[in-house]
Amino acid sequence: MQQHHSYSSTSFLSENNDKASNDFKLERRETAFTSLWKTQNSLYLVLLTIIEAVVVIILEAVLFAKFKQSITINIEEGLTKGIPVYLIIFIFSLVFQVALAWDAVHNKNTIQVIAFILFNLCCFSYAVFQFKQIAEALISNKSIDRALVWELQKIMIANPVIIGICQLVYFYLGARLYLEFGWRIYKKIGADPDIRNMYRWYQIFLTILKLDIFFFLGFSIQYLVLVLQRGDVEYPLTIVALPLTCLVLVLAVYAVKHESKPLITLFFVGLAAGVAYFIFKIYRIYDESQRQKYLFVKEFLTFFACVTLILLLLTTVNAAICWYNFDKGLKPHLLKRADEPSQNTEENAGGRTLSLD
Repeated sequence: MQQHHSYSSTSFLSENNDKASNDFKLERRETAFTSLWKTQNSLYLVLLTIIEAVVVIILEAVLFAKFKQSITINIEEGLTKGIPVYLIIFIFSLVFQVALAWDAVHNKNTIQVIAFILFNLCCFSYAVFQFKQIAEALISNKSIDRALVWELQKIMIANPVIIGICQLVYFYLGARLYLEFGWRIYKKIGADPDIRNMYRWYQIFLTILKLDIFFFLGFSIQYLVLVLQRGDVEYPLTIVALPLTCLVLVLAVYAVKHESKPLITLFFVGLAAGVAYFIFKIYRIYDESQRQKYLFVKEFLTFFACVTLILLLLTTVNAAICWYNFDKGLKPHLLKRADEPSQNTEENAGGRTLSLD
């Protein structure tokens, strides 16, 4: 009788475990297509990001059209030289921001939600810089009608105001999503605090790499179009460096995910070269002998160069932490199938809100 009872209990537990595993797999299949709609906060974040991007892009298009019509001098000279490039990069940053928000809620990545909020702050700063640049160009052109100047200024003021209001909402939604997405980490990694901490550093690493790509491309495009001439030696080298840099960053993800020490060592060499490059570029921007070359593009290039340099330093620190975490048990969790729940996951966690701490 006791043996029969033991067999029944084992069978019952096995059925429950199979059912829990199947339920988890079903949930994973659903989230592949419907993760965005699982929570209202996720939906609100993406929708607000799209609305912000659409409104600001429309304002930017109107601003550029009116600005180009109002300028009687050559738009490729003086203060007006970089404005078309700045507008294009600003529009691209808003599109990138939508992709960043979508990817964050789709993958339930709390770290990327935080990065998204910080990126929107950068867009706010960029909008303020843009106001200063265009305002100076308008003031320097005495032939522009004052009524048109006021109309353009209203559009320029509207951009940072809209982004600033959205930023306040993002703070609230980000705090809510931070708690909600903690449940996904628990299901994927389990209750082991050491593994969860290593996984958090891995998420930070991935997020910083995405920002690295954007700001490096932003700086390089401005440098190519506004500073370099086709005959300069740096011109073809910079063009070649663009895809190579993106490839190195992709290989860095592979190196950390598969815990490849040779690849991560090469990545550190690339990071050291990148840090040296941007320190040199910042020095050149403020070198008196190069003053004429950077006269009208100094502020924006400095902004992108400084942000990229800071991100490279953060990437170096984060990559070192990930390298230190090699061979400590995270690799199997990163390489396993997405529909496999962690063995450490408890079936009854008492709710779906969990902090990462």
